[in-house]
Amino acid sequence: HHETVKISLDAKPTAPMLRTHPDLPVISSDMEETVHPVDNFVRRCCRLCIIANHESMTGKLLQLGTQIGGQGVGILKENLYLNQVPHNRYVRKYFYEMVSKAVLDAVQLCSEGKIGNRMKTTIMFPEMNPSMDSYRIGTLLEAVRCIAITLAEQNLRVRVCVQGSMGVGIFTGLPKQLSGVSALLSRMDWQSNEGEENEGMIGNFVNFGAIGAEHVVNGGGTDTNGNEIHQDDVFLLICPQSMVGLESSIYEPLSDMVRAAGDRPIILINPDLTDKVSSQGQQSIRGRQERIDFSNSFETVFHFQNIYYSGTSYFPILGAISKFGPTSAWVAYQRRDRLDGKSEVYVPTLLSESQPDGESVLNTFES
Repeated sequence: HHETVKISLDAKPTAPMLRTHPDLPVISSDMEETVHPVDNFVRRCCRLCIIANHESMTGKLLQLGTQIGGQGVGILKENLYLNQVPHNRYVRKYFYEMVSKAVLDAVQLCSEGKIGNRMKTTIMFPEMNPSMDSYRIGTLLEAVRCIAITLAEQNLRVRVCVQGSMGVGIFTGLPKQLSGVSALLSRMDWQSNEGEENEGMIGNFVNFGAIGAEHVVNGGGTDTNGNEIHQDDVFLLICPQSMVGLESSIYEPLSDMVRAAGDRPIILINPDLTDKVSSQGQQSIRGRQERIDFSNSFETVFHFQNIYYSGTSYFPILGAISKFGPTSAWVAYQRRDRLDGKSEVYVPTLLSESQPDGESVLNTFES
């Protein structure tokens, strides 16, 4: 004799349970139109698992969803071999296309008023990570180029911005990660010349600028050559960051620019908006909370970062944390070598609606 109990996929913990099992927000119903029913079911079940303190079940549910006909949402490609630097070209392309689709989706959702216009993407595989010696500036530039072209192909005018040198007098400088970027950007091959596939894109749909209110172009009027001036639709800001030892924070020019852009999408690519130690300690105290709130006002529309053993070295890679699009869930993975020793796979271990912290991720890893 079996008793059938009906339970809502959006159930809330009962009153006596709330103390030990805090409620979580219900998954947005917007998702149902765009997501396969299996994946929708899995994501709602994962919310229940986390409320019931069974985080490690969520990764298994995600794998199950793929096996019973879901669309593999949140599954990472096999054999990325991010331990090998330089990375394989198809691996870069895989990430470029993923982040470009995420940004395009986000711009679309923003135009429908479903998400705000302040967004950020974090793409931190080894070649994109400036604190590692595998950092390759070309990879960053190729990623930016792919995002910009994807938007321009939808007839959006994109301004790609890199901060200028900051500070005053002899104390000026540019973060190492950005040195040479703005020159390289305009020199790289955009296939924009006559007869090429993006003919006429540069200077028309894709333009370059720095960070600050004066780099926001509003439409109307004509330039010195009598051409009509078009308004920028989307802003891509490359790695905005403050510098150690400089009095000026990126906060002022960046917040001025955000104000000037109004409700147009501003996308920060691999930003680092944390305060840096400045020579007179000014950056650290005055207006700090305001800067933190500003930094937190940018919503993640794409995220990928590898996880390593803390403090020792960047290899071997233990796993990764990702969010593949503006409405996607966060997923953590453990990297495992297959038994044949010839291939590797990222096994999902945790799915959650908010960015998981390191401890909860490691708790779901199997030793």
